[in-house]
Amino acid sequence: MDKEGKSALSLDKKAVKIGLLVGVVLFAAILVYGVSGIINSHEPAPSQLSLMVPVSINDVYPLFMCPCCGKPLDPESPCCGLAKERIDYISALSDSGISNEEIVLTTVKKYGINLLIDESLKDEVRKELGRRAPADRPKISIEPALHDFGNVSFAAGAVSTTMTIKNNGGSDLVINELDSSCGCTSATISKDGVEGPVFGMKMHGKNPVDWSINIKPGETAQLNIYYDPTVHPDLRGPVTRSVSIFSNDPIEFKKEVRIEVNQVD
Repeated sequence: MDKEGKSALSLDKKAVKIGLLVGVVLFAAILVYGVSGIINSHEPAPSQLSLMVPVSINDVYPLFMCPCCGKPLDPESPCCGLAKERIDYISALSDSGISNEEIVLTTVKKYGINLLIDESLKDEVRKELGRRAPADRPKISIEPALHDFGNVSFAAGAVSTTMTIKNNGGSDLVINELDSSCGCTSATISKDGVEGPVFGMKMHGKNPVDWSINIKPGETAQLNIYYDPTVHPDLRGPVTRSVSIFSNDPIEFKKEVRIEVNQVD
């Protein structure tokens, strides 16, 4: 073979090697990209809540209300001890360096979604919590969510009603706390014929601790609510009281039910 033939053959071999190398590189890139796409497809999509959250922390406080008077939280002039507690909590979250979006979500998880004033923001928060929740999450439902006792006589004493708690989710529902809005109202949970401890108003400091009840998917339990008119001997007329049920449902972690009473002699 002459020199020109050998040179051409050498060039052909080099071209083959370069072609193989380029093919390997392209294959590796496609493989990495594909795996990355698969992994990223299981990561949560970017949050849709951020558009509704103010840029400044000073605008975050008034998104929430004081639970006793319903006024927007004002760090410059807290209306009561409960308002100051929530303001301090939000301030501590801000000092930790997390985003305002996470501050809103974390505060909601701590104190409940009903502390938010704006209904559209409540809807956005529920959507965001649902987006982050596992598909087989526990799902709490309580029926009915409202009971009207009608006229309740001070002389006749305490009255009670029962509501049904059901786990409509795919994993165990764990309830670990109850709370009422007033000392006149208390609640217990019964399951399999056994009634649990009595919970009243948490801020009175007498509620049970280290208690929980497990409700499997599809199972039910009974929420027992008691109203005692003798706690307010001078009260006459209509009142509304609420009971909060705290659980591991990642969306409805603080579920509220209400009773209505018209207290008479």
